[in-house]
Amino acid sequence: MEPGTALSHILDLLIILGAAKIGAEVMVRFKQPPVIGELLAGVVVGGSVLGLIHPEGDVISTLAEVGVILLLFEVGMETDLGEFVKIGPQAILVALIGIIFPFGLGYYGSLALGLGEGSTMVALFVGAAMTATSVGITARVFADLKQLGSKEARTVIGAAVVDDILGLVILATVVGAFQSGGEIEAGAIGLIALKAFGFFAGVILLGKVFAEPLFKFLLAMRVSGSLVVGAFIFAAITAVAAERLAGLAPIVGAFAAGMVVADTSHDTVIRERLRPIGLLLIPIFFLSIGAQVDLSALASPKVLIAGGVITLLAMAGKILSGWGAFGQGINRWVVGWGMLPRGEVGLIFASIGLSVGLVGPDVHGVIILMVVLTTLIAPMVLTRLLGKKSPETDFEDAAILESTSPHVGGGDNPL
Repeated sequence: MEPGTALSHILDLLIILGAAKIGAEVMVRFKQPPVIGELLAGVVVGGSVLGLIHPEGDVISTLAEVGVILLLFEVGMETDLGEFVKIGPQAILVALIGIIFPFGLGYYGSLALGLGEGSTMVALFVGAAMTATSVGITARVFADLKQLGSKEARTVIGAAVVDDILGLVILATVVGAFQSGGEIEAGAIGLIALKAFGFFAGVILLGKVFAEPLFKFLLAMRVSGSLVVGAFIFAAITAVAAERLAGLAPIVGAFAAGMVVADTSHDTVIRERLRPIGLLLIPIFFLSIGAQVDLSALASPKVLIAGGVITLLAMAGKILSGWGAFGQGINRWVVGWGMLPRGEVGLIFASIGLSVGLVGPDVHGVIILMVVLTTLIAPMVLTRLLGKKSPETDFEDAAILESTSPHVGGGDNPL
């Protein structure tokens, strides 16, 4: 069968979907996030082990890109800025500490370890990847332990929302500086950051005016599926606009589009109707990341040591953020460990760095190792800190679209 034929693409897709479900099922059996299973399944079926799929092909890479746009659109829909304002300055302080310390530790740690031959751009990217926080995974743990309404949970979720936004801005800034020639100039970085914040503000302001009547019109259409198709087109157009108009990663636009939808009266309907599409496409993205992992690079003692050090620094940076929490009776350790998992956000950062050529297989492997370890460790530690045994849960049923944001009293992981 010649690569590139329609039949080979279909076969790749069947292998990807089947392997993703098997990997996710294994993780669920061990009470771990299914996204880790999808990632590891990609490693197994990718070129490093079995060589069954070709993730670099046009069809698979396009579907993976659509999947990540859809994922960030859904994450944006879980972001209620109005509710965040009510949470107060405590979450902002936790978020800022959770950005500054991991970024600084990642930057200087990368330089000290000589990652990317001591490149400043690589060090900036490693620092940026370490700022990520997975709101979905942490919120799922709190929900399982029936602690989602606690002060700690509300603080962590609010802070994670800010981390999502600031992390995407930092990512856009670093990638933009790299693509413009790698020159680190304050003026250029400031301009990219201004573009990112300006784009967010512009999309949200325009959305407040036009989104509600647009979705109301789509819902009133007699053609079946008009709302879900219109919502996806809206996310895709905003993603393309982010890249073409502001020079930002498309995921920034998708996230902003999701924030707009969250502010409408149709967000719940859109989430529910997008769920089947997400269940199909989002695992393709995570598995394709795993398929790109070079196990020969990970087998290098230097990469393993660097991955261990970067993971420890990543843990320390987020745990320190817990000390930004204040107020009587709040457990700072719970807040700090709750900020720890990088999850899907960290994987997205790693994927972008590799795709634009900013990092090579060795640094990509270091970041993947950090993401996997922090995502696996955090739920186990949180369960012990909260002093309760996590009940049996069905991650599959909660896979993508059940709400984890503070504007809903409970919910499940959007993964």
